[in-house]
Parts: sequence; structure tokens; C-alpha cells
Amino acid sequence: MKAILMPFFLCFSVMFYAQKGDVQYSYKAAYQLEYQQDSTDENSVKSETGVLYLGDVQSRYSSLGKAVKDSLENMPNPKGMRMDQYNQMTDFKYKIFKNYKENQLILAEKVFQYELKYKQDLNIIDWEIKPENKEILGFSVQKATSSFAGRNYIAWFAPELPFSDGPYKFNGLPGLILEISDLKNHYHFTLTGFQELEKPQDKLLNLDKYKAVSQDELDQVRDDYNRDPIGTMEKAGVVFGWNEEEEAKQRKELTKKYKRRNNPIELQP
Repeated sequence: MKAILMPFFLCFSVMFYAQKGDVQYSYKAAYQLEYQQDSTDENSVKSETGVLYLGDVQSRYSSLGKAVKDSLENMPNPKGMRMDQYNQMTDFKYKIFKNYKENQLILAEKVFQYELKYKQDLNIIDWEIKPENKEILGFSVQKATSSFAGRNYIAWFAPELPFSDGPYKFNGLPGLILEISDLKNHYHFTLTGFQELEKPQDKLLNLDKYKAVSQDELDQVRDDYNRDPIGTMEKAGVVFGWNEEEEAKQRKELTKKYKRRNNPIELQP
């Protein structure tokens, strides 16, 4: 198997999580995601790094920026924090666990103080494998197409990497997905590094404390928070210490930002 060195900033110690018991992750894949926030504005493209940890029975995917946002949300009183800067840290606060053995996907997300999760069947994407081939980071990859949650996708997977997995919820191909994008190129994931970890990791997250809801319910809680994060945090007792002028400015900026975020990766549940 080829060894691809990942950028230094991706190699720092990151918390690993599991649903139940000890789950070890032996491989790490990093992806660059470019996405168009506003479906009507081609200049609204942003980028984030996502990390996929792979084990024998389970994987874990999340945004690299989520760890920073988590630390701020756990502050007892983030006085003076600029809400526009806070919300720029990541647009993707979820963690996605794929359990191959149980054929189950769990998305867990903390929306401010609310810890929520929902479950789905793992193999929900019907792929059509194509004959086209190309090379990505030295790996020979093959083309596949499918539709998922209201978008049509082209994926490129590497048969020599024996993981039926990929970024976000994508899985089900006979090899790791190294690149995937929808036909409008509103969401485009590209592998930037892959490595075998020197020592398997087995840290835990107890998902039993997360409240089980439907995908629609979690999406609604997230949307309500994104629409008015200041109001949500103030109701929970957070004091920002702003004057009226500064608060009005922050609310105006957040309202404009919310209106631009009209292009979620899943157009249909």
C-alpha cells in the first residue's frame, strides 16, 4: 500500500470516538471539501478540511474545524467573542460513524447545548460503476455514479484501498472514495492525504447521552440555531457584554450570513 504523507497540521493528536466498547482506528484520510454556500452565487465557495478515521468495523468522519468550535462552545462565558468569527470556524459540527458490522450510520451533533443523534441504514446509495479510470495521489481510481439526497454524484474510488467508505455519508463502493462531487460541483471532496497510523487509536465517546431524534428534527434544531445563535445562547444564560450598537451589528451580520447558507449538501432527507 502506498504511503501518502499528510500535512503537518493534520497530524496532531485528535480525539477519536466510538459508539460502544473499544474501537480502534488504524488509518487516517484527509479530504479538502469545496462547497458553494449560496446556490445563486458562484463566488460563495468556501473550503474545509474533513478527516476520516478508518478501522476494521467502524469509521469516523468530521470537520477538522469542529474541535476548535467545540472548545469555544464549552466556555462558561465567551464574553467579547465575535459571533461572525465564531461561526466561520466550521459549517459542519457533526460527527458521522459508519458501523460496517451492524450496517448502521449514526450522525451525532451538538447544537449548542443540545446533544442529538439519528441513525440510518449504512448502504443507502445505489452505485453504478463505470469503466473510466484515472490517477489520484498515485492511486489508480475508477469512476462510479449515483444519486443521493437530491443530488447526482460522480465518485472516484481506489480498489487497492480496501475500505468501502468515503467522506461524509458516502460509502458502498469496493474501495475507498478518493474524490466525489455533485454534477453542479456545489460539493466537491478531494483526498489530500492518506496514512496508516503508527499506533491504532481507541478513544471513546459515549453516544448514549445523545438524544435520539429523526433527521428532520435534528435539521430543524440546527436551522433554528443558525437563524438566531445569539438568542439561543442568551436564553441559556450566556452574557456577551455587548452594547446595543454592537449587538445590533452582530445580529445583522448573522442574518445576512444565514440567508446566504441556502445550499445544504442534502436537498432531500
